[in-house]
Amino acid sequence: AKDLAETVFWPLERAQHLVTLVQRWGQLLFQGPPGTGKTFVAETLARLLAGDEEGRVEVVQFHPSYAYEDFIEGIRPVVTEGRNLTYEVRKGIFMKLADQAKDYPKDPFFLVVDELNRANLPRVFGELLYALEDRGPEHTFRLPYSAAETYIPDNITIIGTMNTADRSIALVDAAIRRRFRHVDFVPDPVVLKA
Repeated sequence: AKDLAETVFWPLERAQHLVTLVQRWGQLLFQGPPGTGKTFVAETLARLLAGDEEGRVEVVQFHPSYAYEDFIEGIRPVVTEGRNLTYEVRKGIFMKLADQAKDYPKDPFFLVVDELNRANLPRVFGELLYALEDRGPEHTFRLPYSAAETYIPDNITIIGTMNTADRSIALVDAAIRRRFRHVDFVPDPVVLKA
């Protein structure tokens, strides 16, 4: 918390509160108007809590064409040596990180999703809507492309950012909203005066 406070120029109490929320919740959503430091704080917090270890923090920005195939898994074309076109199932960014987190269950892993509200979230998250709340090996689910049985480990935290001035927040459905602990970022007049 002290390192976070120094890096983002916050009071120590505010940084301690945010660290406590991360330790308590598996998913956080930083929401507020543009320029309030949501993405900067999310990335800084993730890197500090992960101990700056390589591969423990992934950052992705959602956009309207971002899909399940990019996030969880999908079928992708591959050109072989003989210039033949084949298709293979490839894991997306979240499932790759989840697999790493399973290999190191005592280490924290983070996924920072910038502009969470910009994608079609039910389509991107798919069965994760269920799996985010019920984690661990006792709560498995089957992936549709690979038919693999998997689960979301407890040591992975998702931090999303959402611009409240964007009209696309109206499209974020209640099922997604209730799975994230909301943290408001408001303009700080003290910083503006400096």
